[in-house]
Amino acid sequence: MSARPTWPGSSPAEDPYARVEDVRAAVDHMQSLDYVDAERIGTLGVCAGGGYSVNAAMTDYRIKALTTVSAVNIGTSFRRDWYGTESDAAAVPTLQALAQQRTAEAAQGAEPTYLPYVPAEPDDNTPRDLVEANDYYLTPRAQHPNAKNKFLFTKSVSRIFTFDAFHMVEDLLTQPILVVAGSEAGSLWMSTELHGRVRSPKQLQVVEGGTHMDFYDVPKYVDRAVAVATPFFREHLAAKPAEQG
Repeated sequence: MSARPTWPGSSPAEDPYARVEDVRAAVDHMQSLDYVDAERIGTLGVCAGGGYSVNAAMTDYRIKALTTVSAVNIGTSFRRDWYGTESDAAAVPTLQALAQQRTAEAAQGAEPTYLPYVPAEPDDNTPRDLVEANDYYLTPRAQHPNAKNKFLFTKSVSRIFTFDAFHMVEDLLTQPILVVAGSEAGSLWMSTELHGRVRSPKQLQVVEGGTHMDFYDVPKYVDRAVAVATPFFREHLAAKPAEQG
């Protein structure tokens, strides 16, 4: 079976469409809370969560402002590789393998196939970001016993490969957006593409020296992201003056 590399943050059932719906459901819940101003809800998404929050905001204008950090458009990155150097057609061999695997499971009783979401044993050809993802997800730094470093091939890949978090972002994203990424991140191209395509009020903050994973838990870079996100949200989620009676 041929399979393309995998990316930080994937789970045993990585369904981008369900993840986007999770964002909308979170807004539903927040609006039900008495202490939440329904007109001042924003999102901050990291990695694929950044792409999911963008996609949700395009169809849910209850989200008034958003920030992405180390944003990943998961479908595009799976099709084009981590550095974005491939064409979308590069996904075809994996989809062919997927078809064969589904047939084997349905007609022949084959065991399900799982893929790792981060490389279990990085080598010299592994992108730096994914080497760092191994250190983040598979060591006590952030490892969780319920995270088994695998996702189901047949149930996840077809959904991921057809997903584009930024589809129609030029026309449907109307909210202000702050895009934060590291200058040394292999995923930087996704942040710059997003910023270039957006037509709503936008800011791009490229943090010198930062890698993709640095913004997960490295204080120097987390602090830099917070330092720009805080005034951004204060500006765009500020309480509106009470209407005069």
